[in-house]
Amino acid sequence: MPQSAIAILSGTLLAWYGNDLPDPLWTACLPLLLLTGAANPACRCLSLAAAAYLWSAAVFQHNLEYRLDESYDNRVTRLRGIVADLPVALPGRLRIELCDIEIDAYPGPLPRRIRLNWYRDAALPGPGEHWQFEVKLRQPRGLSNPAGFDYPAWLFAHRVDALGYIRNSPHNRRLAPAPRTDLDHWRSRLAVRIDAACADCEHIGLIKALALGYRGDIPRRQRELLQTSATSHLLAISGLHIGLAALLGFAAGRTCWRLGLYRSGIGRAGPSAAGAMLVAAGYAALAGFSLPTTRALVMLGVLLAALLLRRRADLLQSLALAVIVILIVDPAAVATGSFWLSVGAVLVIAFFRFRLPGSMPRWRRLLGLQLLFALLFAPPGLLLFAQFTPASLPANLFAIPLLSLCILPVVLLAAGFAAIGLPWTQFLLRFADLVLGLLLDVLETLLALGLSAIPAAYPATLLVGLLAASIWLALPRGLPLRPAAAMALLLLLTWQPPKPRQGDFELLIFDVGMGTSVLLQTRHHSLVYDFGPGRPGVFSAAESALLPALRARHIRRPDLAIVSHVDQDHSGGLYAMLAHFPDLALLSGTPRELAARYPLHHGVGSCHDYPTWRWDGVEFRFLAAMGAIGSTNDRSCVLQVVGHHRALLPGDIEAGREVRLVAEYGAGLAAEILLAPHHG
Repeated sequence: MPQSAIAILSGTLLAWYGNDLPDPLWTACLPLLLLTGAANPACRCLSLAAAAYLWSAAVFQHNLEYRLDESYDNRVTRLRGIVADLPVALPGRLRIELCDIEIDAYPGPLPRRIRLNWYRDAALPGPGEHWQFEVKLRQPRGLSNPAGFDYPAWLFAHRVDALGYIRNSPHNRRLAPAPRTDLDHWRSRLAVRIDAACADCEHIGLIKALALGYRGDIPRRQRELLQTSATSHLLAISGLHIGLAALLGFAAGRTCWRLGLYRSGIGRAGPSAAGAMLVAAGYAALAGFSLPTTRALVMLGVLLAALLLRRRADLLQSLALAVIVILIVDPAAVATGSFWLSVGAVLVIAFFRFRLPGSMPRWRRLLGLQLLFALLFAPPGLLLFAQFTPASLPANLFAIPLLSLCILPVVLLAAGFAAIGLPWTQFLLRFADLVLGLLLDVLETLLALGLSAIPAAYPATLLVGLLAASIWLALPRGLPLRPAAAMALLLLLTWQPPKPRQGDFELLIFDVGMGTSVLLQTRHHSLVYDFGPGRPGVFSAAESALLPALRARHIRRPDLAIVSHVDQDHSGGLYAMLAHFPDLALLSGTPRELAARYPLHHGVGSCHDYPTWRWDGVEFRFLAAMGAIGSTNDRSCVLQVVGHHRALLPGDIEAGREVRLVAEYGAGLAAEILLAPHHG
């Protein structure tokens, strides 16, 4: 079974990462491939990989048929749909997802799910309600940058087929209330009851994340704390939480059997398995049957079926079967980090049972398992989050027992009490809030001791080598080449990305939508020219494009930052940059306006009288222009870079200053790379 799962996974990955998808008609070969694999064990894995490739490619092409039609791209239209999941309140806007879409005279299959922004301060539409909106839609595109989150892939994997925003219109209205059978409607009612019972709780967002899988109310500071301490997985309902809920249900079922069901002749396995599945399924329903919880339910079902059939519940066999079922139903799961993290966690547990099969005290088993997680999850963490987290081991050693034995049972009990209106709800929620506060205080203490996350990025091929060396080190003693694996691990960790030669520079212009952001790197120095658009707590081009690129190039901090002028589409990302580099050296063409708008703790220099300088054989100078300069656009910093090649970055200067620059510098403006003024 594990070999079959690996073969199917390989074929699915080939379909996902391949450049071209085959014609769906090739799926007619699937029966032949499966029969060949069944009749000839020697080529079974190859046949399964080929079948998985064809099946996945056909599913991907079928899913693409639901993508918003090109004729509706950037078009205003009226649609009707049902509010799916719980709407998210963000600064200045609501984020709503609709399903069961209806669009008049729409050609082809309708989008399955649409994600919309609503820039208004009215009450949230309720989950399950049927609404009509006037919207402007666009295809599910994202920004194209060399590093950072792949938003279009995420949208495709989660079956979001269109994006857009809701226009203020009298046509926006609720058509029908949510039916009583709608799951998200009941989740929303439970969220309201939790809010009412714990209105002044400091960690109500975390409580709702554990109870309902809703993370829209977690404050930004708490999110960053969990992420930098490598404990964010504990507050997102996934396999760990479903497993804990199943253990509670298993214990409840076993207790019921002992209290009297045994008299009916029923074996203890049946009530125990039923209790585990019922509690786990109920918890998954509270989370809206998200992809991670659904995958965990599949794996739990395999384990419980083996228990009922009195078969040996082998962890690897169960994982392999779960992976096969998941990839058949949803091949796009390979594009989600939760799939790899959940599968990887089970593999680490299975490896731990193989590595230390003997009996030992529980505290040693917990310590050994966490050490193994810290070692083997470091490469996947670098791949998925581009950071190394030294706090991972001590933070999880403290957080996992606290969550498993205290926080999660109390939150689940409180959610159950809130659902039926029992009076102990408030006490339980306040107790959970108190313990969550203790957990966050410990995490903050660990980070204050210098264990905060270290940004780092490595190529995928290098991370495969890191993982292989880590696994070899974790194998039992006595195997050959263990010192060589340790040496390889150290050498791989010291890898640095290639740098420009003396006199060369690398110029990276980011895709930030309407705006500008540029990273320029010489052999030993770097500067940033503009940060793109951004607002506090909302979208920031610096977070989505610039900061990931700095991590990928192992640039701990730019030597200089230039804000050409104060306009938001050039300076908005400065909010995010200052959060990471509060004492960043700044130059601007509009220094006074910049200092008035942003929370700076140091001065801003003017680029108009800044002297020429050289880095690693590359000359930098700002070009002034004679004559009056009035608007913020015309006061943009015009940066000329001269090395083995020449580049000119003129900001948002307008026609009048262009004429003055040509008159003053003439042929000296010649450049192989010109960033067209004012976005062209």
